Amino acid sequence: MKRILFSLFSLLCIASSYAISLNGIEYTIDTLSMFPAGPGSTYYELRLLRADNGLGRLDAFLLAVDTRDPYVQVQQVLGKGKVTGCEVPSSMAKRSTTDKEIYFGGVNGDFFAYEAPVGTTIINGQYALTPFGSGGGRRHGGIDAEGRGVTAYTHTYSMKVTTPANATLDIHHVNDYRDENQLVLFNHHLGTTTGTNAYGTEVKIQLLEGETWKTTGTMKAKVLAKEENVGSMPLAAGYAVLSGHGSMQQALNQLNVGDELTLSFELRLDDELVNVAQFIGGDHYEAMILDDGKVAQSGFWNELHPRTGFGVSQTRDTIFMMVVDGRGVSKGCTTKVMAEILKHHGAWNAVNWDGGGSSCMYIRPFDQMNNGSDGKERAVTNAMFAVAHVPEVDTNVVAIAPYMPNYYLPRYGVAAPQFLGYNKYGVLVETNVTGVKLSCAPEVGEILEDGRFLATGEKGGKLVATWGDVTTELDVRISSTAPIAIRIDTVLCGPQPYKVEVEGTVGNNTVEILSSALTWSSADPTIATVDEEGNVEGKKNGMVVITGKLGTFTDQIVVKVEFPESDPLIWDDFRQASSWELKGSPTSFKPSLSVPEDPNAPVNLMFTYGSGRNPFVQLSKDSLLYSTPDKIRVPLTTNAVFEKVIVMIRANNSTTTDQITFLNPKAGEENVLEIDVKERFGDDAAIYPLRFLALKMIPTSETPKGECYVTLPGIIEVFSEQTTDLEDVTSNQSSTNVKYIQNGNLYIQTVDKIYNILGAEVSK
Repeated sequence: MKRILFSLFSLLCIASSYAISLNGIEYTIDTLSMFPAGPGSTYYELRLLRADNGLGRLDAFLLAVDTRDPYVQVQQVLGKGKVTGCEVPSSMAKRSTTDKEIYFGGVNGDFFAYEAPVGTTIINGQYALTPFGSGGGRRHGGIDAEGRGVTAYTHTYSMKVTTPANATLDIHHVNDYRDENQLVLFNHHLGTTTGTNAYGTEVKIQLLEGETWKTTGTMKAKVLAKEENVGSMPLAAGYAVLSGHGSMQQALNQLNVGDELTLSFELRLDDELVNVAQFIGGDHYEAMILDDGKVAQSGFWNELHPRTGFGVSQTRDTIFMMVVDGRGVSKGCTTKVMAEILKHHGAWNAVNWDGGGSSCMYIRPFDQMNNGSDGKERAVTNAMFAVAHVPEVDTNVVAIAPYMPNYYLPRYGVAAPQFLGYNKYGVLVETNVTGVKLSCAPEVGEILEDGRFLATGEKGGKLVATWGDVTTELDVRISSTAPIAIRIDTVLCGPQPYKVEVEGTVGNNTVEILSSALTWSSADPTIATVDEEGNVEGKKNGMVVITGKLGTFTDQIVVKVEFPESDPLIWDDFRQASSWELKGSPTSFKPSLSVPEDPNAPVNLMFTYGSGRNPFVQLSKDSLLYSTPDKIRVPLTTNAVFEKVIVMIRANNSTTTDQITFLNPKAGEENVLEIDVKERFGDDAAIYPLRFLALKMIPTSETPKGECYVTLPGIIEVFSEQTTDLEDVTSNQSSTNVKYIQNGNLYIQTVDKIYNILGAEVSK
């Protein structure tokens, strides 16, 4: 693989670059990408590097949502739709999305234990969980009933129900364990039943028409059903259950179907009465990480970890959801540092939600945007999302925005900006808008024939993008001293030319350097030549060094040329039996290769089939395939009945072996197992040389017991994808069989007949 030649600070793609002090240490912030994620919402990908040495790095991902936008709301989702379920955030968003409610961005929420949140949880004004009294002293964040952001250092709640007999009963908690003499409120957020035992009374209630659930205020409800000493009453959306034990059971026993109840709820956030719509718990450290614009200087979580934070602007009209990566290239941060980043971007109050491997920033339709420390999304108990509420399905693009609005390129760097398309409601409906025309001043660069931008200037400037009547601008900065490099060190060159690839880095991505900007030379043109465009053409087998220069930059690539002697080419015909390792399970299969004396006759794999668990026969040979084939074919004929045949190959740029499986080859008939190399491994030149590892065959119980054969003409490489019908060939009057290539296929000609590689006769 290619050695790293880039400096740490070079070639960042930025929207702006400026300094910030985090915990007394100076950092530079570069905005790697910035685009509208949905109505009223902007997504930022930030790279923070220590200004003193560049070795400290933080990758942060921010979603800012203006709740005043008429088409956006903020909504919590529970894992698997209940408080005792876990689900990855991207699945929550996709499951919840409908044509008119589009969950387009969000982050993971509360800490959790036993697949349940640890803090008080509220969804759509309805309590989903009130554990540990009043939430265990945890900090909380969410949205009030008016759609504005809220945070709380402490919160307390009171829930009472008044009966027709004017008895007032205290509700102890919601969707948690019912203890002695307690009254518990259950609803569908718990699951399908209350899960209670038979030692109590349960009353099914429904809010009266026009009433809605709220955390502060009164509600009227009607008794629909009552069960004594049964337990586990069913739960469903639109209904709730009051479940009482002991003294509370006796109180519920006085109720009758049809009775009207008054529910009186109060929720105080830091002693202020608030009607909350969405509420998610955070950590229980001593301090709010950001409180009235002040970052906590003590009492915060002072360890470096991946983080998830929720912030609110001073006017509470904008909320901020942030993830900071950690435990990798991005080092992670303390909650103090996360608060400083949130404050820098406009937050006035903020709380710390669950971090570590749970930290996830989701943006539709790109899925997880950050690099989670687990290597994949972790299933979590809840998440908060920005949701586009729109009146209709609309896929018409009326506005565009670049995925990356500004570029910092090396001179002669090539950029192909990606443009996102939005409908009239601000919903992202197209991730790659085509037909966008770029233009720029000559002193900035030029537009190539394929529409990409080439940075030929020295200082940069504006890049104008036009799509119909819509125009937007991108900023371009150009560095004439930025280091570049040839992408790979060594390449295998076959019948087709290879164009040397030169690259620089752009944030987390790469940027192409125009190959024709370099001066190219070959150390031995008799082996391979290179033209001014960087195209390498092999002349004969061998190895040669190709050198590229641009100003003071010089780099080299080793080119190995391998021309096939024929097309197709039999890479291995199994005649060198000792070069293959044979395995069989059970060992009684005793596989062997039978090599005939006739050089034109194919080799047979022989084995004795009998009973056994997980049977297989395998031929292994760890060896490099020759040159750069387009296809690999494995022809075989057998009297065995195979469930599947597996060809094991590993690409040069991979550490993982690909197991290409062919199902149910036909017994007694010719089978050609064909692998399209580019379709399987991609068209990156770095996949070559391919490494052949094994051919594994798995018989079924339908295979006749006793001696079995597999006729194997060879492992065949095909270098030309185009084939035509067999042309007429004049018969060779010699009695000697002749092999020849015709239209990309191998044939064997006898005195009066022509056979294909499987031994089947074909027409002249």
